[in-house]
Amino acid sequence: MSQDPKHNPSVSDDIDLLLLIERSLAFFRRYILIFIIAIVAGLAGGIYMYNYLPKVYRSSMVVHSFVLTNQENIKILDNWNDLLKKREYAELSATLNSPESVFRQTKNIQAEEIQKVFSTTNPNGFVVKVTVTDNAILDELQKAIVYGLENSPYVKGRLDSRKENLKVIIAKTSSEIQKLDSTKNTVENIIEGKGKSSSTLIVEGATINKQMIELNEKLLGYQDDLKFAAAVQVYQGFSKFSEPAGPHLLPWLFIGLVIFLTLGFLLAFLVHMSGKMRRRRLVQGV
Repeated sequence: MSQDPKHNPSVSDDIDLLLLIERSLAFFRRYILIFIIAIVAGLAGGIYMYNYLPKVYRSSMVVHSFVLTNQENIKILDNWNDLLKKREYAELSATLNSPESVFRQTKNIQAEEIQKVFSTTNPNGFVVKVTVTDNAILDELQKAIVYGLENSPYVKGRLDSRKENLKVIIAKTSSEIQKLDSTKNTVENIIEGKGKSSSTLIVEGATINKQMIELNEKLLGYQDDLKFAAAVQVYQGFSKFSEPAGPHLLPWLFIGLVIFLTLGFLLAFLVHMSGKMRRRRLVQGV
C-alpha cells in the first residue's frame, strides 16, 4: 500500500527546505541594493582602517643574565609590559632612565627562555621581543631595557660586590707576579755570578717561568671579567626591519565585510518586517 506524499516526513522536509531557499533568494534579490552598498562600505571601511592604523615593527634581542635567573628577569619584563598597557609612561621613564616618547611608541614587551631547563642556573639566555610603531627607537629601547635589568638595588649591589672582589683578586695576582719576577731576577743574578747561590732558589728557578705564565694568564682572565662585568650581557641586539609586521590588508577587508554585511542584513530585515506589518494593518483596515 503506497504512502500519501503529503504525509511522508522526508518529502515534507524537502518541500520546507526548498521553500526556505526560495524565500531566502527572494529576500536577497529584493534587497540586493542594500547588500551591494554594504559590500562596498565594508571594503572601504577595511581599507580605511588599514591606512589609519599605525604600522608596527617587531624585533627581538638575545640576553644572558649573570645575577638573576631567566624567570626572574622575564617576570620583571612582564611587569614593565603591564605598565605599558596601562600607559604608565612616566613610571617606565623613571625606572628605565629613558624618555617617555620611547614608550609611547612601544606597543608590547615580552620575554621567553631560549630553551627551558628545569634548573635555577639555566646556562641558556632569554629572548626579549618588542613591538614598536617606529623602529628608530629600538637602540634607545634596548639601552632602557638593559639599564632596567642592571640597576635594581639588589642587582646593582651584587654587581658592585663582584667587581670589588675581582679588583682584590687582580691586586693579589699582580703582587704574586711581582714576587715571582723578583725571584727570577735573583736566580738570573746567581747564574751570572752576581749573587750568592742557594739550592732552594736553584730548585725554584726551574718552575718560575711556568708559574709566571700561569699567573699572567689568570690575571688576563680576571681583567677581562672585570672589564665585561655586567648583570646582563646582550648577545644580539634589536634588528631594524624596513618592512612592517602589520597591519595586514586582507584581515581588515574581511572584518569590514563581516561588520557591514551584518548591518546590511539587519537593515534589510527591519525594512522587510516593517513592510509586512504595514501590509497587515492595511488588510485588517479593509
